[in-house]
Amino acid sequence: MEITRKDVEKLIELRKNDTFLNHLWNVFSRDLRPAGEFGRNEIKVWNQNIWNATFYPIFKFEFNSNNHLIKISDKLNPIGKIIIGIFIIGFLYFVFPENPTEFNYIGNWPAIAFITVFASIFALFARMIYRFEKRNQLDEIFELLDMEVEEKKTEKEWSLKNSLIRLLTYPFCLFLIGLNIFLIIPNGGYLLAIGIFGFVGFYLISDLKMIFKK
Repeated sequence: MEITRKDVEKLIELRKNDTFLNHLWNVFSRDLRPAGEFGRNEIKVWNQNIWNATFYPIFKFEFNSNNHLIKISDKLNPIGKIIIGIFIIGFLYFVFPENPTEFNYIGNWPAIAFITVFASIFALFARMIYRFEKRNQLDEIFELLDMEVEEKKTEKEWSLKNSLIRLLTYPFCLFLIGLNIFLIIPNGGYLLAIGIFGFVGFYLISDLKMIFKK
């Protein structure tokens, strides 16, 4: 069955341009209607939901001269990119002092290692949210368009790469939980503890959902 431009247009309830300001407004307004931008040979579609307000994907549908769908690609929305950039810059600010030549790197290696690992966990966490949301939205789009998608070789959740990543992230999550229980909470850092528990809990729950999703 050929998917036409008109079929894809039906996915969109709100017509918008794919700009930074429109996506920023989308984050604050929490408008959950599917939005999109109409181009000459392409249509961009995005849809924010309640739990994923910042790392949602933008899908680009490309058409041939007969307005038949030939390709679907995706990218992270600009707000998600900005948040990741700010987070990484913030970590670099804490790692590197104003005068790097006088900083005792060897003596402060535990703090540098902790911040570096935490930044890596955040990057993996953002990527995982994006992949999870991309998969869910693509399934919904294929169902709405009544597309018969051929089985493709997908990356297994327990592939060597994902297993190595979890060998790093899971122990680090346990370390953060222990840090909360034995150091942060006893010293009155309740807000920090709540933030860490939220971060770790959301990561583990989301990852387990991806593993056991059929």
